[in-house]
Amino acid sequence: MTKPRLAILLGVLLVLALTASAFAELVVTYTSTDDTWSEYTIQDTVDREAQATTNSLVDNGAFTQWGTTLGPADPWTFWRDNKAGWTAGRLSEVDLALPANPEGINNAMGWFIQHSGAKEGGYYAGAYQQLTRIPAAGLYYVSISTTAFSDGKTGPYNSVAWYAISDSANPSEVTDWRELFPDQFVCPNGDGVCNYVGRDETVTITPGQYFHVMVGRKFPEFMGWTMFVIDDISIVAADGTPNTENGFYNWCNARPEDFKAHDTDDCNNLTEIHWDPDQVR
Repeated sequence: MTKPRLAILLGVLLVLALTASAFAELVVTYTSTDDTWSEYTIQDTVDREAQATTNSLVDNGAFTQWGTTLGPADPWTFWRDNKAGWTAGRLSEVDLALPANPEGINNAMGWFIQHSGAKEGGYYAGAYQQLTRIPAAGLYYVSISTTAFSDGKTGPYNSVAWYAISDSANPSEVTDWRELFPDQFVCPNGDGVCNYVGRDETVTITPGQYFHVMVGRKFPEFMGWTMFVIDDISIVAADGTPNTENGFYNWCNARPEDFKAHDTDDCNNLTEIHWDPDQVR
């Protein structure tokens, strides 16, 4: 998230106490009185939605569908820990088109997690769906974009996010979590701006497996909180698909649309996500 690229934590195995349901409690827009623009130029147009539906093998990976009222974002199943001492993970419909384009919509999945007195352990939340459109076992190219910001006390590698491909729908049974960003810290809330980053990876997928996303704070640091934003999840066949470079990437600000760069030397202007640091969450 920040410029330095630091060590990656691998081999995460978590035993989670989960409450699974489709729910949402808060619409987050991140408009700001002193910042009336955003550099993220990709909008969820009708053509883009149709293209994503046709090309990608994960359903609603751009979170364009939230229903007539907030949630659910079918076919995702959302879950969160059921632990005392934490503000219950709040699922948020985040519109990345705002404030630059009040008429535009570019929904993303947001999670707000805040410590509120727990003495030990962390708190996790996420979503999953069964991959019913995978035609055959083979290599597939997975891409996920994210940003995250935090406030209050926080230590290194406390704000974390992963994805996984698993035979099980139960997140507690997933054994191969893959980090979405390698940074030691996420962006400070007070800055009101952060880079938009992500991960591309070629992985083996078989029909009927499950796609998981998980975010969390690993340590109970007093009243610290993190806001995670995840969007643009896609899965395409690796064979025959151009531009399937693997690794972490930055979104780069360009016209007419932003583009991904796996080497920051190829990016003159990093794409920035803006929000109001004083917004109640």
